[in-house]
Amino acid sequence: MKEYDRVELIVEKEKYAKEGVHKGMNGWICDPRNINGQWLVCFDQKYDYNIATIEIEENDLVVIEESPE
Repeated sequence: MKEYDRVELIVEKEKYAKEGVHKGMNGWICDPRNINGQWLVCFDQKYDYNIATIEIEENDLVVIEESPE
């Protein structure tokens, strides 16, 4: 995974739900750093509007569209 990849959340966790983020939602990685196995993800539902920008564990994400090189 890398900055600007579009990702999908593949699990439902209370800590994400508290921020309005649920399994199946997608967004993009908005920071080039992976800190302690987590990525900062902006959940925007296909460029519509920003729902939340939160840290997500890498294992809880799947890449659905890679960013251009």
